[in-house]
Amino acid sequence: MSEQNVDVIRRFFRLFDEGRLDDIEALLSDDFEWVYHGPKSLPWAGTYHGVAGFREFFGIVRGLIEVQECEAYDYLDAGDRVVVLGYSRTRILANDARYEAQWMNVFTVRDGLITRYLDLYDTASVVEALHAPRG
Repeated sequence: MSEQNVDVIRRFFRLFDEGRLDDIEALLSDDFEWVYHGPKSLPWAGTYHGVAGFREFFGIVRGLIEVQECEAYDYLDAGDRVVVLGYSRTRILANDARYEAQWMNVFTVRDGLITRYLDLYDTASVVEALHAPRG
């Protein structure tokens, strides 16, 4: 069943690329948990629960950043977990600073739904860009 799990996560990223966040919500389990690691100086670092948490996360980041490119370039099948490697290029809205970051996501999928999303990111580049003077 793990190939089906990879397909669920590929769909997640396809919908994200298309800006279809509402459609992603149908892929989340009732007990969905999103853990975004980072320092307290990163406004969206934390743990989010359920669809409400998913919406809360994007409510925070929408006012702060603009993702210019997000590429998931490798999907690693690990049974009920799918590990995704990728990179993003992003612009900070307040100061027009930009950053590029490598990331790794670990998704847990149960019965075709995402139950956990562990988001590991190069947060140092993000925090630096958030605090850069407007250029």
